Amino acid sequence: MQGPIAIFSDNNRAIDYPNVICFYQYIQCEDTETASVYEDACCCLIDYREPGQAVRKANQIRSQFPQMPLLLVTDVTFPFSDQHMVQIIGVGRLRLLFWQANDTEEIISEIQSLLYPEYSTKSQHVAFILSVYNEEKRFVHVKTFAERLQTFIRSHIIEGSIYLIDDGSHDGTNALIKALEAATDLSVNRINQNLSPLLQTRELGRNTRKAGTYLEGMRTIGADYYVFVDADDSFFIEDIARMINVVQQGYYDVVIGTKDMTAENRSLLRSIVSFGKRVVSRPFLPTGVVDSQTGLKVMSSVAVKRMFPHLKEQLGLALDLEMMFIAKRLQLRVLQLPVKCIDRDGSHIHVWKDSIRFLRSIIEIWRLDRRVR
Repeated sequence: MQGPIAIFSDNNRAIDYPNVICFYQYIQCEDTETASVYEDACCCLIDYREPGQAVRKANQIRSQFPQMPLLLVTDVTFPFSDQHMVQIIGVGRLRLLFWQANDTEEIISEIQSLLYPEYSTKSQHVAFILSVYNEEKRFVHVKTFAERLQTFIRSHIIEGSIYLIDDGSHDGTNALIKALEAATDLSVNRINQNLSPLLQTRELGRNTRKAGTYLEGMRTIGADYYVFVDADDSFFIEDIARMINVVQQGYYDVVIGTKDMTAENRSLLRSIVSFGKRVVSRPFLPTGVVDSQTGLKVMSSVAVKRMFPHLKEQLGLALDLEMMFIAKRLQLRVLQLPVKCIDRDGSHIHVWKDSIRFLRSIIEIWRLDRRVR
C-alpha cells in the first residue's frame, strides 16, 4: 500500500487539504527534522508563502530522502523563480503548482502526475543522447553511467530513453554498446508503450568529433526534452535532474552546465586552456553564460527545432559554441549552472590541436552565423 502524502504548510493560502485531497491518506507535518514522521510518505506537499522558506523545507526533506517526490505550491503573488528551483537538491520528481482559489482538480492532477509519472496525459519524453568514440579501454565508465541513467529513468523520469551514438569508433566500442543494449531490460513501466525502449544504440560510420552525434539525435529522435551528456560517467545524476526540472518548468529553453570551477582531476594545462577559451568565446555567448564546452546540456524540443537548421557538423567540438551563438542570435532563454564533474583519464581531447581548431572555428561561426535571426 502506498504511503500517505506529507503536507508541510504555513496555512497562508488557507487550502482546505482534508477536502481537497480527500481521496488520499495524508499527514500534516510541522517539523522536517523529525524524519520518522514522513519517511514512509509517497510524496511531500510543500505550501509556504515565502519561496525561500519552501526551498529550505524542500532541502531539509531531500537531505534525508533525496528521491522523495515534491509538489511545491506557489501563486502569482509570491511566485517561485528559476533561482529558487535550482537551489533544490536531490534527484526525486519535482512539480510546481500555481494555486488558484478552489482549483482542486488541478492539485489532484498534479499529485496524480507526481505519484504516477507513467500517466500518459502528463508524461513528457526525455531523450538522453550520449556520444561515444573509441571507448573500449574506458567502457567501464560508459556502462556504469548508462546503468545509473537507467535507474534514474525507471525511478523518476519514466518517459525517458538513452541513445548511445557511436561517433565512428575504430576499436571495439560499437560491439560493446550493442552488447550492452542486448543485455539491458528495455521495458519500462509506461502506459504509453509506443515510446522508444529504454536504451538504443546507433552508429554514424564516421568520426565527427561529437558534432554528428548531436545532429543525429536532433534529426532522428523525437522527444520533448533532450539531454546531451558525455558518456564517461563524469557528471552526477543530481545535477542532471536539477537541470531537467528547470527546463520542464518552462523557465528556460536551454540549461547548460559549467565545470570550470568544480572539475576534479583537471590538469593545470587544461585549466589554463579552458580559461583562454572562455575569454575568446565570450562575445559569442548568451548573457550569463561563460562556458560553452562543458559536455552537459538540456534543451526543450522548441530550442532544438529552432537551432538545428543552423548547426554544422564540420565544426566538430566547436558545435557547442555554435549552439550557444545560435541561441543568442535567436534570443532563446539560456541558463548556465555550475555542475560537479570528474575529468576522466583517457580523454580524446588534444589540448593544443583542439585549441587551434577551436580558434579557427570561431572565425567560421562568425562568418556563417552572424546574420541568423
